[in-house]
Amino acid sequence: MQTKTYISILLGVLVPSGNGFLSPHRTVGIVNSVNGWKPDETTSTALYLADNGKERSKKKGGGLEPGVRDKLLAESIAPWRTLRKFLYVAAGSGALLGGLITLTGTIAALNGARADLDMNTEYLNLAIDFGAVAVFAVAFKFDSDKGAELDVSVKEKVEKKKEQKKVAKLMRAREAKLKDLMLTIQASTDGDTLDAKVGDLQTGAKQHMIIVIGPKKACRDALVGANLNKMNFGKSNILVVPYDTGIDAEKQATGFGERPAYETQPYVARPIGEGWEAYVEAEINDAVKQSGEQCREEGIAIVVEKSGKVIRRGVGTIPWRIMVNELTGKVEGESLPMI
Repeated sequence: MQTKTYISILLGVLVPSGNGFLSPHRTVGIVNSVNGWKPDETTSTALYLADNGKERSKKKGGGLEPGVRDKLLAESIAPWRTLRKFLYVAAGSGALLGGLITLTGTIAALNGARADLDMNTEYLNLAIDFGAVAVFAVAFKFDSDKGAELDVSVKEKVEKKKEQKKVAKLMRAREAKLKDLMLTIQASTDGDTLDAKVGDLQTGAKQHMIIVIGPKKACRDALVGANLNKMNFGKSNILVVPYDTGIDAEKQATGFGERPAYETQPYVARPIGEGWEAYVEAEINDAVKQSGEQCREEGIAIVVEKSGKVIRRGVGTIPWRIMVNELTGKVEGESLPMI
């Protein structure tokens, strides 16, 4: 009987290397950062709402069950896995059948029923057949495990996108509430102040604003950085609103006298009144969900254009010149880069 070299050929065809099934799928995230500025993620993933007690996807042109959608997404990432598994089963079954046939002949020869067989060849064929069965079984198990890992990864990613969509919806709702919050601004160089709603400053005075939320050090560093670019603020109608999370809400606006120069600039406004504490807490909680607990120490910044729309949320050191240029670019009709 000839040695079954076709098994070796099948092994070479069905067991890919490099970027095949031996390499687990990885997703790559791109972080846009400038000088330590780490914008929060945005998402365009659609929400899937409940329909008659069952979760169904709401998509234009038809709906898919979430499980089917996740399966299709996983198949699009690893499109050849199902075919490979089918070939593993088919080739493994063929090798097993050949091995059983060879085994019966070998048993017959050992019992003296057949004398026309070369036992060395039979032993070699048995090793090839059952070795191939073992290899195909291991390959099938390995590919199945990687497929299960990918399914879990896809499901987690979809759920994360859903959660981010919900967070984005809450953020948009806070944009409307922000307009009703109060600020104390400097009305003159003599230290006179004026209290006004954020919405009135945006619509009446065409003021953009950058809200800095964090501990005292984060607020101080942000104001010092802004002071280095103060000429740009005067030309751009931009207010900087620091909120020190280390003090109570009612103590945020304690006047502009006897403070460092970087805190008493005309573009610096102070939050006053009710609502700020809840707003700040909600923003910090969302930032922590997306970027981790370090947000509480590094501080976050919220860039709001005069229309009331939040165009950026970021963590860490603020690139003031870039932020000012983006706000002025928005005024002049230039498009902002997507975060």
